Amino acid sequence: MSQATTGTSVAIAAPSLQIFEGHVTTTSNQIAKHFGKEHKIVMRAIRNLRNTVDADFYECNFAPIQIVTDLGVGRTRQDPAYRITRDGFVFLAMGFTGKEAAAWKVAYLTAFNRMEAELQKPAYDPDQIALAHRAALVATAEVYQSVFDAVMHAQDWQLNRYMLRFDVTAEEGAVARVKPVDRNAYVMPIDRFHCAIEDSLAVDVQTLTQLASTCTARLGRMAARNVVAAPQQGSLQLR
Repeated sequence: MSQATTGTSVAIAAPSLQIFEGHVTTTSNQIAKHFGKEHKIVMRAIRNLRNTVDADFYECNFAPIQIVTDLGVGRTRQDPAYRITRDGFVFLAMGFTGKEAAAWKVAYLTAFNRMEAELQKPAYDPDQIALAHRAALVATAEVYQSVFDAVMHAQDWQLNRYMLRFDVTAEEGAVARVKPVDRNAYVMPIDRFHCAIEDSLAVDVQTLTQLASTCTARLGRMAARNVVAAPQQGSLQLR
């Protein structure tokens, strides 16, 4: 554990914090040890905070836990304690005064800042990087092949559009699928489709009529399939 000398003559050790459920935390017994207080005094101060802060804030930042206390000669005991977040520490440490207490406050906040910054860094997963690299290579090869086929068929490939999709299956792993898209085709999320109709198709009555007819036919086929697939419960047969 590294140590830093503060403005006082006291050498302050960097607190050892823990990550619990995605949050950087410390414990009441560690705070008692570092600030030179009895653990029961710190516990009482934490309980007193229940009457001064919002209940939700208290429960989110002060979680009761059990710690193992070494009694010596191979004996241990389970004692109550609290797991404390950064915000909980700030409220609790407000009541600690003196130069040494100030130095420990700085040491704790520095440790909290450092660990929280580490948590915010994107996770580096070598397997995911390798998977993405292989999928990108496959996608590139698919586009190359599509462009080559267009050239061989004397097509104007420079204006071609492609839709790229990645699928992950247990059998094939990451599979890149590249599909040519018509140059005048709409590619959009379904929730924006109605806006496209209002903006562009509404002025073309013939196109709008054709679209409505196609949708009606499609809905009819879907309804027919649902009727066939539905269980015929409570049906009455006449002879």
